Amino acid sequence: MDAVGVLCWAVWCISLVGAAGSEQPCQPPPFTSGVLYVTAARGMQAGLGQFSYDSGGKKLRFTDDESKVMRRPVYLDLLFLFEEGIFYEINKKTSTCKKRPLLSSLHPMEVHPNMTDIGEMYLGSRADSGQGVSMKNWVMVVPNYGGFVVTTSSVGCLTLSSVLFTQTKDLLLFSFTEVTKVVQDPEVFLPPAFCDGVPLESEGNTLFGVFLNQASSSLFTEPFPK
Repeated sequence: MDAVGVLCWAVWCISLVGAAGSEQPCQPPPFTSGVLYVTAARGMQAGLGQFSYDSGGKKLRFTDDESKVMRRPVYLDLLFLFEEGIFYEINKKTSTCKKRPLLSSLHPMEVHPNMTDIGEMYLGSRADSGQGVSMKNWVMVVPNYGGFVVTTSSVGCLTLSSVLFTQTKDLLLFSFTEVTKVVQDPEVFLPPAFCDGVPLESEGNTLFGVFLNQASSSLFTEPFPK
């Protein structure tokens, strides 16, 4: 589905918010980890690598897989501390990091309390075992952006994907794969020692802003062939 098609689907979803039920948003597992692939409009890669998420502590670590990063000048290693309102941009190669204000706690890993359930759907086949997944879609309108849709599994509330639509008709698609309900190394949620004492930068950003910046700096500007 291209950007226009996804945008139309999102508009349809958001149009249902007023008529949908107000079911209490589901809660994700305490810990999850796996592979996160972030793409923007026209197929531009904004991130591809490992993620680890602590839902109770509100912490998210994302690290690009360098072997799979395509045509982006900046390699990402990010630690988001949502409750503290800060995030770190980490560079292990140079043992340096930047500590920045996090301007919003909204992120793609779980269902926001203000989101509306627009109903359960089944992706794939119900009739053939192992060839489909039951899922729920949750929708909200985000100030200064546009529509935000989170898709979770109906059982277990695992985040399958999230889509943010901007007012400039751009989008960010977060795809979560190979997800497990464990984080092998809890220290991924701690800044490296070389980040100790790093001053807080004046310029902040949101999680979505960071990935949008990555997409805009991508050298891959041509659309996929039809």
